[in-house]
Amino acid sequence: MNKYLAMKKNYVLLALLFFVFSCIDRPEDFTPEEEVTDLTTITFPDSFKFQTERSVQLSVTDLASRAAVYSLSYEFGGYEFNLGKFVKNSGGLNTTLTIPAAVQSIKLEKKTSQGTQDYDVSIVGGVGRLSLNDVTTAANVAGCTDELFAVNNNGHFFKIDLMDGNFDKTDMPNLQGGGSIANTLDQENGIMYYNVAQTLYAYDVNTGNYSTVYNANPYNGSYPRLALKDGFFYMGNGSSMYKVNASTNEVVAQYAIDGFVNSNGGGDLAFTTDGELYLACFSGLYKFTDINDDTGRATITRISAENFPFQLTSMAIDRQDRIFVGTNDNNSNLIMISKEDGAYQIVKTYDRKINDLTAWRCAVEDLEDTDTDQDGIPDVIDDYPNDPEAATDVYTPSALGNGTYAFEDFWPQKGDYDFNDMVVSYRYTNVLNSQNQSVRFKMDITLKAIGAGYHHGFGIELDVDKSKVESVTGNALNGSLVTVEANGLEANQNKAVVIIFNDTFDHMRPPAGAQFVNTDDTEAYVEPVTFNVVIEFTEPIDPETIGNAPFNPFIFFSNDRSREIHLAGRAPTNLADQALFGTEDDDSGIETGKFYQDANNLPWAIHVMHEFRYPMEKKRINSAYNKFNDWGLSNGTNYTDWYGDANGYRNTGKIYFR
Repeated sequence: MNKYLAMKKNYVLLALLFFVFSCIDRPEDFTPEEEVTDLTTITFPDSFKFQTERSVQLSVTDLASRAAVYSLSYEFGGYEFNLGKFVKNSGGLNTTLTIPAAVQSIKLEKKTSQGTQDYDVSIVGGVGRLSLNDVTTAANVAGCTDELFAVNNNGHFFKIDLMDGNFDKTDMPNLQGGGSIANTLDQENGIMYYNVAQTLYAYDVNTGNYSTVYNANPYNGSYPRLALKDGFFYMGNGSSMYKVNASTNEVVAQYAIDGFVNSNGGGDLAFTTDGELYLACFSGLYKFTDINDDTGRATITRISAENFPFQLTSMAIDRQDRIFVGTNDNNSNLIMISKEDGAYQIVKTYDRKINDLTAWRCAVEDLEDTDTDQDGIPDVIDDYPNDPEAATDVYTPSALGNGTYAFEDFWPQKGDYDFNDMVVSYRYTNVLNSQNQSVRFKMDITLKAIGAGYHHGFGIELDVDKSKVESVTGNALNGSLVTVEANGLEANQNKAVVIIFNDTFDHMRPPAGAQFVNTDDTEAYVEPVTFNVVIEFTEPIDPETIGNAPFNPFIFFSNDRSREIHLAGRAPTNLADQALFGTEDDDSGIETGKFYQDANNLPWAIHVMHEFRYPMEKKRINSAYNKFNDWGLSNGTNYTDWYGDANGYRNTGKIYFR
């Protein structure tokens, strides 16, 4: 008892020091609004660790001799999430994947230089099995280059190479007739169409000749959106769209578009390779779910969760169904947008505007087996065609999506359970060679919100052997709180621990007059900060030795490295103060393996394998997400997608959306 009282006394003194050294005091009032069910009175199952993910074994038997990669994806919430690619080995593939617990099947696309084949793999008992009998071969054929054709209202015309990832441009002769904000391709006949005011022009890709096609259009002037499919132009502006016969210029249908959110200005239209129509504009990425010629109405669904922070002027979709857009700047950005959730990344900035884009897609028969880096993987299916040490990228949670870690920081005392004291999103990229071994591991970590007065650091513990790590770069360590070894890993740790940053307030601070960062929608928004951390390995390693997402993420106090907070059931690192376990409201037991849960098994941190819209300040998670309690009480069996936006799942007035 005396030892316990002494520890309590020390804890109180330590807490007082936290307040002294914090720039902003921790709010004393932890009482959230009234709820029908008080989260702190619920007892969750002892074995439940609040996991939204699961590991599955994928086994593919494939005896074909041609080089191939397997592109993997899954569907969730009506959207497809790209997991990246593995190289086909001699017998096929055996690997472990981390996917959302709600996902019951994997889509596998086998890609060779000669084309693709699609398969659905059901997950049964945590295992997905697929046996392929394709043993066909094909001869090499002529080369081809996937390109974007770009135009602008200054009359510039240029092509963008999509083959090697550098997105280099090639200038073409200026457009005849003046500047354009809309273009599209008739690839079968080798014609690029573009609009200037009322006139539609054609550029012959093979001869370089220009010609005038029509001198009238339904808008009686310029329009920003233009796409071509099956001999029909789709012309759009605002909430209207016309279907026009490309051979006669006759309007065959007119549509009013329903489903825009916030605004309908700018942007473009583009079809995927399988004929689905997408629209990107200032207010986000949309997909057409219905186009009705009889009623004259077209319905779109917004994929993006909010407006883009830039004005889009163009869109094109390439052979791999990657969405590219350009921005309305004198030095335009080329941006890739995810069909999954509207996530995006800037891939190139040019010295001119991009007012519209259209894609030239290589036909399957035009592709060849050239292997520039001689790693056994043809360039057309190699993510790194010029690097013999790397071949493919594997993503968690997906190529352009993000997962989320959300923390309560008052451990070992209960917090207010809004899970926004620190919110961090992540995307992991495992770079594999042609033998599916890891050569480097990239962690894109974004600090999004700070709903706390305490200063915290953030780190991740991996399972990989420390001696296999050659270097860690891209993290931000200031001061002397964290000590690192020569290779960049934290010192005095048995496992590989990477500290991403050691003080949130070095990177984001509450704006003038605000108490928090991005948790109260009445306060000014602060732009999130991303850390691009790269781990290089001393030699290629088995990717499974790195561990599986969510790994072991944790926060620690910036004036006390020993005070760590982890996900439920995750063990502390060697530097954690284990004397705090079992004090206050914590019910951890080192001997039982229970960590960072209270007596009712509530956690102090959660992981969501998705872009998580966290609750606003003082809004408990179960008041923002109506199915959270049901999910937990069912031991994770029911409502595995509780964090989604299905009907009745969310109370949007209690969730931070800015």
